[in-house]
Amino acid sequence: MNALTARLSLAFNKYIPTVESHYQKVAMTIASSAGENFYPRVAELPGIREWIGQRLVHELTVQNRFSIVNRTFEETIGIRREDLEDDQFGFLLPAIQQLAADADKLPDRLVFGMLEKGHKTQGIDGQYFFDEDHEGTDRTGKATAFSNILRSGPTEAASPAWYLFNTLNPLKPLIFQQRRNFSITARTQISDGMVFSKNRFEWGTDGRCAAGYGLHNFALRSTAPLTAENLGKAIAMLENQYRRDGQPYNSRPNILFAPTSLEGPARQLLEKDFVPTLAPDGKTYITGSNPWSKTLDLCVCPYLNPLVVND
Repeated sequence: MNALTARLSLAFNKYIPTVESHYQKVAMTIASSAGENFYPRVAELPGIREWIGQRLVHELTVQNRFSIVNRTFEETIGIRREDLEDDQFGFLLPAIQQLAADADKLPDRLVFGMLEKGHKTQGIDGQYFFDEDHEGTDRTGKATAFSNILRSGPTEAASPAWYLFNTLNPLKPLIFQQRRNFSITARTQISDGMVFSKNRFEWGTDGRCAAGYGLHNFALRSTAPLTAENLGKAIAMLENQYRRDGQPYNSRPNILFAPTSLEGPARQLLEKDFVPTLAPDGKTYITGSNPWSKTLDLCVCPYLNPLVVND
């Protein structure tokens, strides 16, 4: 039994790194050492200035901080003692590996779950993470508003949501907070209460973590059809952002996330040299050169909703 337990623990730990993850492309991984983490409003940083006189301190105020509370997750399997004794456990190793796979996919579930409800959940500025009137500044430093949500036009049918991200900066659009890594625990001693009273061996995994919103300046959500025209509008919306000193935010997107239902249009738009283009009459489409070919990385994410959802 000790040898089997060691073998299954090794299988669990070796399988976790092999699971493909998507969250690391758009989320900062922050270590946590408490029940919750507090974050200042880092979006208030105005940029580098020439040092004249004393330093100008931009305090990361605790009054405007936000927090992400850690949550505990588990998954457990059991097997009758007789089945184990009679060597009826050929499925046990892949079952333990499935526990590892489920644990390693949890960050994707949490991060993209936050993303899916970002148009109706508050971010760090007290507004919806995806909103039409985030506080911003123009090139002259004048206060203005910017939108990081693009909806379908009056003559367009709504599309499943797709997303643009800038992930080239240290600050990312989303946060994955890690409190306690997932590990495997076995209840297999004959004298253990569960084995003694219920005649069952058990293996379970558990961990603590959470997900939350980072910098909304580097993310855009769209339910407009995924066309060359709408992609151009979305890129321009993200690019048209400036710090308080008038310098560009450098928020041009570098990656497009699409649900599985939009994989075809997304690949055509980002991988083909020619695409359907709106004709001068504004009604029909003709074949034209594709200005967005190979300009963005594409991630087809199974955790995004492939259906049209009423906003």
